[in-house]
Formats: sequence, structure tokens, C-alpha cells
Amino acid sequence: MRTRERPASARHVAATTAVIGPWLALSEARTAGVTLFERRPPLHSIVLGEGRLERDGSTRAFVAPIAVPAGARHRVELHSAFGCVAYLDPRRYDFAEVARLAERWRGFVPGRDDLREAFGDALRVERRRVDPRLLRAIDAMEHADADVVSAAARAGLSESRLAHLMTRELGPPPVAYRTWFKLRRAIEGALVAGLDLTEAAHAAGFADSAHLSRTCKHLLGVAPAAMLPPTVHRFDEE
Repeated sequence: MRTRERPASARHVAATTAVIGPWLALSEARTAGVTLFERRPPLHSIVLGEGRLERDGSTRAFVAPIAVPAGARHRVELHSAFGCVAYLDPRRYDFAEVARLAERWRGFVPGRDDLREAFGDALRVERRRVDPRLLRAIDAMEHADADVVSAAARAGLSESRLAHLMTRELGPPPVAYRTWFKLRRAIEGALVAGLDLTEAAHAAGFADSAHLSRTCKHLLGVAPAAMLPPTVHRFDEE
């Protein structure tokens, strides 16, 4: 595990602490006064704190951790002083296991408890089995920056068959995964390499920082600066 402290000049951002690894990330922030935001992350998520969730035309209040499947469009408003969101890659985590993990986190209090302990809980969840063709296609998008057509070809699938299998088994469509990888590269460029957001956007393949900001808000519901906490604990391997 490595810990990075961002410069004091960057401490105006909302997020306070994050723990990130190959398959999951937890980000904790001061959330008092956070306005309602819409998000559609291509990862499963667990929201910890107190607030309100809008999804599929219905609204529910929550005081315990609440799990949302990958690709689901929803709105969240947090009322507690601190909140935390865990993002879990559907390649590793089946949503049924994510929901059970949320139940195990009922006693976790954002702003008080150590995110690294929750991270350890998530690593103990049994890894799911995924069609190896999907994994080959996603690996091509993640590590070779392949477009969807090229990724499908590498997996021996048509573009339409890849889209069908991916949405059925994992939730998000191929283009959402590819966009997520670009966004993750930009965030990691700022967190790990110390790039400013404009530099990180260009390095990840975005046209400019405004393009990066729009993408981040669409997927995660917040501006990129809110994803850059002062303290980051990074796990390079499980």
C-alpha cells in the first residue's frame, strides 16, 4: 500500500480520503449541503451515509448502506456530514455479493471509521466468473485503448454480440466501459502523477478539461476536482 498526500493548495476539493485498487475504490467526502446529482456509473456502487435515492421513478430515504447495480441511472442526495461511495468493478463483483457487502457495512460510519478496513472487507468477497471472451474484449479497451469494434474482433465476437453479452453479464455496454477507462486514466493522472486537470484530460485522450468534466459528471455525478482527495491510499495488487 502506498499513501499520497496532495499539496495543501489542492485541499479545497470536497473529497477527503480515498482508497483505490485494481477492482474497487472507496472515496469519502464531507457532504453536508451536497445538492441532488444524477449519475450513471458503469460500476456497481454502495453509498454510505444518510440521504435519499431516486431510481426508476421512485424515491427512498436511506440510513444504511445502499447498493446500486452498474449502469443504473439514479440520483443521490446525502444529508449526513460525511458520505462515502464504494465503486466495485462488475468483472470481479457479482451484484448479489455487492448487496451482501452493503449489509455487512451497516456499522460503518463515514468520517469516523477507516476506509482501509472496508476496503479489506471488499477484497474478501469471492471473485465471480465471467465469460473469458468478455474479459479479452475489456482488456483490449483498458490496456490497448482499442475501440469497441477492434475489442470485439480480438474476442472473436461481433460488435452486437459483444454488446449483448456485456450488458447481460456485467450491466454497462462496451462504450460505457471504454469511457470509464478514459476517465479513470485522467483521475489517476491527477492523483498519482500529479498532473493538473487539463494535463490529465489531454493525457487520457479527452479533448479538453471541459470534456473531462462533462464525462465525470455524467458517470459519477460530480466534477473531477471532487474525485481528487488530499489523502489517497493506493493498493497496486490484491
